[in-house]
Amino acid sequence: MKIAIASFCDSPVPLLRERTVNVIGRIGRGDYHVIEPYWKSLFRFASDEDAKVRLSFIWASDNIATNTPDVYENDMAVFSELLHDADDKVRMEAPEFFRVLGKRRPEFVRHYLEQLRIISETDRNPVVRVHCLGAIKATGSK
Repeated sequence: MKIAIASFCDSPVPLLRERTVNVIGRIGRGDYHVIEPYWKSLFRFASDEDAKVRLSFIWASDNIATNTPDVYENDMAVFSELLHDADDKVRMEAPEFFRVLGKRRPEFVRHYLEQLRIISETDRNPVVRVHCLGAIKATGSK
């Protein structure tokens, strides 16, 4: 099955890429198999030049991981890098992915608990710190 909107992933317009990634994430939450052909290519948006597109990548991943967490087992390092993004909003949302996975597959997150703990104590943004603590708590760790 092809998703017509996926063609906008290649748009030079950041807003179109942002919205397209969001839509793919929402579709993927409902039925991963519909977006499976596009899933791996979504990872290019983790390093998109536009922070809103990177943010949408995290949101889309949160959505997909809600019902299909296992597909992220070997890609956690991508989200670890986003914890250090230059953009505050991206850094605020990145720990939320770890929280989503921590509830469903805590074993995927355990390797990153120390990094999350350090960020929860040192990041200049209080929301980032709180979200890191939430991710730690979601794994059942303290």
